[in-house]
Amino acid sequence: MIEAVGSVSRHLLGPTHRSLKHLATAGASSYPVSDVPDNGMGHIAVVLGCFDALLGLGLKQLLTEDRDLRVLGVDIDRAALQDVVESMSPQVAILDEAVVRELSVLGSLRLAQPTTGIVVLAHRPTASYATSLMADGASCVAKDISAAGVLAAIHVVADGRRVFADVDGHMVERSRPATPASLTPREIEVLEYLSRGQSHAEIALALQVGVETVRTHSAHIRSKLGVRSKRDLIGLTIPLRGEIGSR
Repeated sequence: MIEAVGSVSRHLLGPTHRSLKHLATAGASSYPVSDVPDNGMGHIAVVLGCFDALLGLGLKQLLTEDRDLRVLGVDIDRAALQDVVESMSPQVAILDEAVVRELSVLGSLRLAQPTTGIVVLAHRPTASYATSLMADGASCVAKDISAAGVLAAIHVVADGRRVFADVDGHMVERSRPATPASLTPREIEVLEYLSRGQSHAEIALALQVGVETVRTHSAHIRSKLGVRSKRDLIGLTIPLRGEIGSR
């Protein structure tokens, strides 16, 4: 369910170890941020939120160079984000950490378009911050990793998985449960708490049941989802209603 990816060479069309800022300052930013060059009909549709000017230019150049990607829009501000995601149904939305400071934003986007994978670019993200994002269905990528690392993460997310890519380019990948329909309503409820790292005692208190009951549900969940430990459930989310079978 969780695998560490030591190399970011997978999913890439070519060796691109440049940083995003290097892309923007090496003559790649000859067009305004509001314009998106036609990069063909890539099979992965992406939208890009608002970033600072330099990072935004580098991201746009990077996305348009990958022929697997089709850029539907850039510089989408927070006010328009939900409508754009709902109407355009991109496979991936790439956002700045400032946009998702309130995790409710992620929930709103998932409700608006459950099939859209979300990549949050953050400045030197910690493991705990990344886990929090992954628990809410998003991926976390450090802004300082190579352009190759950013592309690799986008391709992973487009494939229906989530990833944490740290500043060193190390990637931890996490898949959604393969058989969410096999969980009972109570197990789904318990999983939501477990995915946030809450203890059995905390869950028992919240649900007003015994700790042993929660332990039993936890064991059944791990068995059904094929994970070995309670820790491996942290960050796992099940598809929202209507999302099952959409991937």
